[in-house]
Amino acid sequence: MEGGIPFNPLLKPSGPLKEGDRLTLVSSSLYGVPESYPDALDRLRDKGLEIKNGDPDGPANGPFSANDQKRAEALFRAFSDKSSAAVLALRGGYGAIRLLPHLDAMPWTSDHFPVWTGFSDATNLHAFFWNRLNAVTFHGPHPRGLGASPESFDWFWEMVSGKCAKGCGLPIGRAEVIRPGTAEGKLLGGNLETLTHLAGTRWFPDLEGAVLLIEDVDEPLYAIDRSLWQLAQMGVFSKITGLVLGPFSGRPVRADDPGNDVTDLLDAVCPKNVPVLRTPLPGHDLPMATWPLNIPVRMTLPALGAPSLTLLESPFSGN
Repeated sequence: MEGGIPFNPLLKPSGPLKEGDRLTLVSSSLYGVPESYPDALDRLRDKGLEIKNGDPDGPANGPFSANDQKRAEALFRAFSDKSSAAVLALRGGYGAIRLLPHLDAMPWTSDHFPVWTGFSDATNLHAFFWNRLNAVTFHGPHPRGLGASPESFDWFWEMVSGKCAKGCGLPIGRAEVIRPGTAEGKLLGGNLETLTHLAGTRWFPDLEGAVLLIEDVDEPLYAIDRSLWQLAQMGVFSKITGLVLGPFSGRPVRADDPGNDVTDLLDAVCPKNVPVLRTPLPGHDLPMATWPLNIPVRMTLPALGAPSLTLLESPFSGN
């Protein structure tokens, strides 16, 4: 790939996080102040991590830590710094999509890749790193969630410290089988609205053969239906092998909504042979699990009995 290395096979973090490693916080979306999340910082430091603020120096630029070029440069530095084992998005909200053309112009020539974690608006960056570097990333909480929910922190640490490796079942909580079946493929996806806004760009992920994760918050059901139809008319649901529904929360049902629940919308857009799992953990609600993305998984959804989502490969190199 011009200006960089066409990483194949997967570009994985070199190893799980351990005592003495550095974790860099970045405001890849809205501006965040690390000290606003003291409980998260305390928990990370209790694990022996050194915490660094990777945002640009100087005053904020409106709702962002700096202008888009400087924010992209700061993110690039955080990812390229071999002394930093992990990078964590400080906040979500909005703004990551503005970084993508700047990041695309940067020379990603290193085989170093940190443990990168974020969700919601960070879906933009997950998609960028899958497409540009074929990298393994992590869908998980920002500092607010790590500080507010001990269970979320425990799941985060279990994942990034390597306790969940090949053959491990990802935490799915009180999951529900919507459509039984089995599926294998790379686990890809994230926030539905953010993912849909990448449609038609060079950063929309290749979902051929994927197990697709989608979730959202504060979106009316008609808007969710519109996004699902957008993906359907792009052929996405005919390409995937399985579908994982995270929580779709925050809005009551309206009289003019096309259904009472997101599952009411699926038959019109998603082929009936695609197995569907619903789980409350990989979304905006707390507690939230941390899942690796762009990594092969097996989804087993029996008509009777407990469903499972199993890692078929370790998210770390040499592990």
